[in-house]
Amino acid sequence: MTIKRTTLIIILLLTIVGLQSTKAGAAGLCVHPSGAGRCFTTIQSAIDAASDGDRISIRGGTYAEQLTIYDKDLTLAGQSGAVITAPAGMQDTLSAVGGVEGRPIILVVESEVTLKNLTIDGVNSAAANPFLDGIVFVNAGGVIQNNQVKNIGFGTPTLPIIDDYPSYQGNGIVIANMSGTPRTVTIEKNEIVGFNSVGITVFANADPNNPAVATLTANILDNKVVAQGGNDVIDQWGIFLGGYDFAEPQYSVTGTIKGNKVRNVLTLSPYPLPGVGILTLYTYNVEIADNEIEDSNVGLTANLAYNSRIAGNRIHGPQQVPGSTGLILSGSDSSVQENRFKKLDLGLMLLVDDPMFGSATNISMENNEFDKVGLDALTGAVSFATFTAERVELRPKFGPR
Repeated sequence: MTIKRTTLIIILLLTIVGLQSTKAGAAGLCVHPSGAGRCFTTIQSAIDAASDGDRISIRGGTYAEQLTIYDKDLTLAGQSGAVITAPAGMQDTLSAVGGVEGRPIILVVESEVTLKNLTIDGVNSAAANPFLDGIVFVNAGGVIQNNQVKNIGFGTPTLPIIDDYPSYQGNGIVIANMSGTPRTVTIEKNEIVGFNSVGITVFANADPNNPAVATLTANILDNKVVAQGGNDVIDQWGIFLGGYDFAEPQYSVTGTIKGNKVRNVLTLSPYPLPGVGILTLYTYNVEIADNEIEDSNVGLTANLAYNSRIAGNRIHGPQQVPGSTGLILSGSDSSVQENRFKKLDLGLMLLVDDPMFGSATNISMENNEFDKVGLDALTGAVSFATFTAERVELRPKFGPR
């Protein structure tokens, strides 16, 4: 009896020690502007003190900080009223990891990070902080959920000219995987408003040493993306998902773009390039479904899309500009089903022998609806190349433009 009791006590003690070790492995840190409750007074100081697996709770208040998370797997969770604003005199933290100048408010590198319930405010400071971005992940994965990203720009639509070329600046969320390590990112239930160039940009570049390795799965779900509306200065995009330099389509980016609401991505004449609600380039097995796109020159563009499913999208065109188009498609083995196109000059454009994007082949189209659309479907070359060659670099070092 004594032996049994002793054994039971040892087991209980070992269990308690094990539970304590588990709790110690994932600490909880807090941030408060005044340091109340023994919290850190800055978010960056909490990040620096944290270890892998830690959760940082950011209490209500305004934090004028530029944050960097490098090689740490963390969760940053905002409480009600937690706002991170772009400080004056931001540093170029992107060049060292992305190869181009950039001043993100939050930069995550080589990590798995969750960001949620935060307001990230660029305070329209792009003139003082050139190449301002909201959230940037480089060779990183994780979850970006239920945040508001706003005012990432100049306050009014702006396209600076640098060395005689247009310089697209001011992106809400940017995800870039340029390594051979596969990453998965979920961007869900965020609100991106007041950006200057692109609301959400997600892309992967193949590892030049092994272009036959898939590196990025992206799930872009239930976000609200609102551009600045009709302007004749810059062609804004709502959501971009793309891949570059992969050996075959099946190694390029994959994932889901579903349930998003994109509005006011509209370019007015005489500026030649159209605003695009959702744009994909060289993707494989991507589902683009149940999105609502309103007031965009081009609602949805899926160029070089392979094995994609485009279904249940509702695309409502602008009335005040000519040439509005619901869907432009190239690639192969994709289905276009049960989409609704309304108040557009053209519903569907299937590319054939386009100089940039090739042709649409083996496309299944079923049960699409057209309401007040000038022409339901058309085939041919869209010929964006005539005015993109000088203005948009399609094979860039970092991002689509």
